[in-house]
Amino acid sequence: MRTKPLLGQKAWFGPRRLGWGLAPVSAAGWVVTAVSVAGAVVLATADRRDRWAAPVVLILLLVTVFVKGTSPGGSREWEEFQASRHSDDQ
Repeated sequence: MRTKPLLGQKAWFGPRRLGWGLAPVSAAGWVVTAVSVAGAVVLATADRRDRWAAPVVLILLLVTVFVKGTSPGGSREWEEFQASRHSDDQ
């Protein structure tokens, strides 16, 4: 399992505690997620001519999750990720 992001040292997204996939694990991850979702909603409802803009924002979010995230997973991977975070802090 990859416990470090492809870009940088700190992971913004890590394995989910429940279910499978990736979830924000840092303040930066939550900010990126909130801004992306809000931006996509605003762009989707603001102007009918720019309907392509909202999917572009969501694609950029997915690229960011891939680059700044770890390997996706479930509870077992989440525990491994947490253990690696705590060992890095010491």
